[in-house]
Amino acid sequence: MKKRISYYVAALVGKAMIHGMHLMKRNATNLPGEVALQLCPSLLANFQMPKHVIVVTGTNGKTTVTNLIGNVLKKCGNDIITNAFGGNVDTGIASLLLANSKLNGTLTADTLLLEMDERSAQRILPYVKPDYLVCTNLQRDSMKRNAHVEFIFDFLNRNIPEKTVVISNADDLVSSQLVPENKHIYFGVALLDGEVPTNDSLVSDIVNCPNCGTRLQFSFRHYNHIGQATCPNCGFCNAKADFQVTKVENCTATIQHHDTTEIYPIPNDRITDIYNSAAVITFLRTYGISQQQVADCLKGSEIVKSRYDTLTSHGKPVYITLAKGQNPIACSAACDFVRKEPGKKAVILILEDFYDRRRTSENIAWIYETDFEFLKQDDVVQIIVGGKRATDYLVRLLIAGIDRSRIVCCASETETVQHLQWDKFDKLMILYDLYNTESLSQIKKQLQEDAAI
Repeated sequence: MKKRISYYVAALVGKAMIHGMHLMKRNATNLPGEVALQLCPSLLANFQMPKHVIVVTGTNGKTTVTNLIGNVLKKCGNDIITNAFGGNVDTGIASLLLANSKLNGTLTADTLLLEMDERSAQRILPYVKPDYLVCTNLQRDSMKRNAHVEFIFDFLNRNIPEKTVVISNADDLVSSQLVPENKHIYFGVALLDGEVPTNDSLVSDIVNCPNCGTRLQFSFRHYNHIGQATCPNCGFCNAKADFQVTKVENCTATIQHHDTTEIYPIPNDRITDIYNSAAVITFLRTYGISQQQVADCLKGSEIVKSRYDTLTSHGKPVYITLAKGQNPIACSAACDFVRKEPGKKAVILILEDFYDRRRTSENIAWIYETDFEFLKQDDVVQIIVGGKRATDYLVRLLIAGIDRSRIVCCASETETVQHLQWDKFDKLMILYDLYNTESLSQIKKQLQEDAAI
């Protein structure tokens, strides 16, 4: 492809911005790519893709999956370029490619691993053309940006290239239907020993058969619509998993791969993280890495701390989990995690999106699709809500039937710690929004300082 002068101008300006921002110790995540794309809208088409291109997308779990895949590939000696630092839309990916390419657009590694925001598929996939696409799931997300799951499905379905091998979630009757003409390798999770299915979610993103419209019959759901269902009229059902988790014990997963049983260490045994690990293992084995290599490389792996973290304060465990404000499914999964943890619990909710707070939206409908009813448990002894919308959450919690005496509202997220009654609970659970990390950092600091007293 002959490159126009606009590409070289954009590439030079973008590379200069990246260099300058690094000198100023700033992350050149999006701005250089944004400017370069303004100068040359066809910028991404001018890069020469490396030998292997892998894209990870989906509503929830894509950051964790991308990071785990990247870590294993590096341990196996692969030279990779990846956006693990962030920037999963077209501007961020443009910045990444500018930073890791020669002026003629040739990338400087033989493998490109991208986390891709699913909403950006039409601006990325026609140019990147992945060999493999891992889709974790497709679920309801921010109403303001993602509208409805079928809307996002269409973005992906129209833009995934024919050559792409799709690693699909067999238990997700939405994402598993993507590009049916492509080659699919499926992962799944059986109903595990001792697991209590979550069949009482407010929201299910697929209720009726996509073929005939008959109401689906679910045998079980792990959460939301993720589970096993059949259409009693036409027989439509889940795809058969090529890699199925059949047992999880002490962060060790047993996976049935056709007629072979394989054992892998996994970083966490929450159901959402079991699915993330299953997606990672399925891709790596499909990519050609041996079972032993994958197992060895996953030893000691951890979920990135921006998604899940633990610490101790006042001699009690503190679990910190991402709840993704404005995302009712991710937030519901976090609430389900709380209710299934044994012992008496206090819960801190800091769910406001920092960017939304700056450009306030009056649409708070998502909190009425979130399963705050999961917190109506006798062993949830305190719920402390912090932030500008604390009283909105108070109303929602009261509608969920939670006793008003157990709820405390704070105008500031960082004041929440001061209201903890440490003698009343065994463990503290903090649910926070992805863009509220500054408040979370201050809360963690307070907890660690209090623990040192």
